Amino acid sequence: MFQSRLFNSFDKLLILLLIVATFPLLFLSFYNEPSADDYAYAIKLFKDSFFNIEYYEYMHWGSRYTATAVLITNPIHWGYFFGYKIISICMIVFFIYASYFMFYQITKKKILSIKLASLLSFVYIFLLPGIDSAFYWLSGSATYHLGNIFFLMYIGCSAKIAEKNKIFLTISLFILIFLIVGCNEISMIYLLLYNFLFLSYNYYTTRRFFTLHFYLFTWTVLLTFFILIAPGNYERSHSIINPLSLSEFFLKSLRKTIVLIFRYALISFIITFLTFYNLRKPLQNIKLKMLTLPYLIYIPLFFVIIFIGCFPSIYSLGSYPPLRTVNVIFFAVLILIMIVCYKLVSCPLTKKLQVPQILSIIILLIIVLGYTFVIGDKNVYDISNNIYNAYEDILSGKAQKYNKEVHERYNIIQSSKEDTLYLPPLQAKPQIIYHSDISQDPKHFYNASMAEFFNKKAIIKK
Repeated sequence: MFQSRLFNSFDKLLILLLIVATFPLLFLSFYNEPSADDYAYAIKLFKDSFFNIEYYEYMHWGSRYTATAVLITNPIHWGYFFGYKIISICMIVFFIYASYFMFYQITKKKILSIKLASLLSFVYIFLLPGIDSAFYWLSGSATYHLGNIFFLMYIGCSAKIAEKNKIFLTISLFILIFLIVGCNEISMIYLLLYNFLFLSYNYYTTRRFFTLHFYLFTWTVLLTFFILIAPGNYERSHSIINPLSLSEFFLKSLRKTIVLIFRYALISFIITFLTFYNLRKPLQNIKLKMLTLPYLIYIPLFFVIIFIGCFPSIYSLGSYPPLRTVNVIFFAVLILIMIVCYKLVSCPLTKKLQVPQILSIIILLIIVLGYTFVIGDKNVYDISNNIYNAYEDILSGKAQKYNKEVHERYNIIQSSKEDTLYLPPLQAKPQIIYHSDISQDPKHFYNASMAEFFNKKAIIKK
């Protein structure tokens, strides 16, 4: 009876939606298989030591040392393919836990943290732009999604800076900065901005400059400089000729910013506001100093966050950011939406607003069910429909068939004594866990990586 009073009907619906959204993703993890870059990185430790690989990548390819560390220690390196599936489960579960950790450190209220973590985790899973590269393709998840998990942990730890016993906390913050910066450049930029804002606010309120905030920001700046001067970044960026002018960079980034707002931010805002309105009483009792700033600070910041997330890909590649990069932008957008909704439910006008809980429940169900079943399996402007696709992959048997076909390939490879193998094409391609396949070109990077991993001269798709 006591627990039922702690969770009203809206709360229970939100938690149920998270369970409904998460269950098929966890189930699909058991049918996940390595692909593309996974084989290329898994063979690197056969050739060289861990630190030599990190050095080579920094000098000749990129500076994402955290992602590289995860990729080269992929369980398939030791022939443990089931471990690859476990990583997919961990990527899902750790995000949910990190969400709870962040909210608990901010609010110090367990029940409220469960509700807020359910909201963030559900919206993230529900609308995640590139779900395959977030949870199932290790080369994508270790580079981008893992950075989101670390960022949640960092926000949670930074909320505890005012506590007296800070030795372990300080060490954790410096380690998390190191890990986030080594994941990807977008997370690095967001972290730099986050620490700069905290440093500025702390100086504005205390008139003290050389505090922990200063040293955290300085550490972030030093690591950012380390990333920017990486010879590998220079080599990779100059291997692609970008024909766009500076004005075209700006306009293309602005166009993508507007598209992302309409594609992901609007629905996320409605769901978040409904939840925050339902939680308005406990939220109004929580005083967060950093969030007392006027709206004029947060709304422009919302647009800046999306814009600077789009700009690096457009500047370096001349094309819009891939969905795995948009995952990081979407994550930052969700955090800012939650801040704006907190501000809205804390204002006097909202306190006077009386919306029946049953109406909030109906609106939430209309949004979630309407979005899921109206879009269905239609490919409309790259709009993600993760819940529908996850259940469709399971109920249609597509995921099971995909897993069976991949294992039939493994059997062919292991039983054949030929150096050059022709593998049957994959007929089943589930929308959630499938990322890419080999081609008919034996020199293609994916073909060559897979062939080298299985100690074959060439592997070709029939």
